[in-house]
Amino acid sequence: MRRPAPPRPCTPATAAVQTRGLPARGPAEPRRGAARRLAARLREDEGAAVAEFPMVAVLIVMIALLVIQAALIVHTRNTLVDAAVQGAHHAALAGSSPQDGAQRAQQLVDERFGRGLEAEATAVQEDDGTIRVQVDATLPLVGLIGPAGALSVEGRAVDEEAW
Repeated sequence: MRRPAPPRPCTPATAAVQTRGLPARGPAEPRRGAARRLAARLREDEGAAVAEFPMVAVLIVMIALLVIQAALIVHTRNTLVDAAVQGAHHAALAGSSPQDGAQRAQQLVDERFGRGLEAEATAVQEDDGTIRVQVDATLPLVGLIGPAGALSVEGRAVDEEAW
């Protein structure tokens, strides 16, 4: 049980308040009206989470889709580069032609992506004795976001017959 506060000395200000029937308060006591106004303001925020959740959820889903899109593009690019390099190495073997390298690159792309990715491989033997295999493909998209267009990668290898 709390002990009652000691009586305050009577000053003209507290005497006037006490005569009107209102409790006297000192400078350290908070105003009751301010506390009520603060509580009323805090109650006004009730239900804001219902409106905030859909807005935040949309942003989180958009960020997740962008991350998935970026990962898919990087994976596609790395796989196409590997297929182009493997095709160039195949074409550089003794007894192989540049067209064999292009066919090998196309075969690797078809094996790894199936028919879901439109890709075309071409091979050229250059004057300096290297074989260049170029693979052109369309970018895969997740949803309706992301860059639309084509991706072009190439792989090179030194022709064994050129030495």
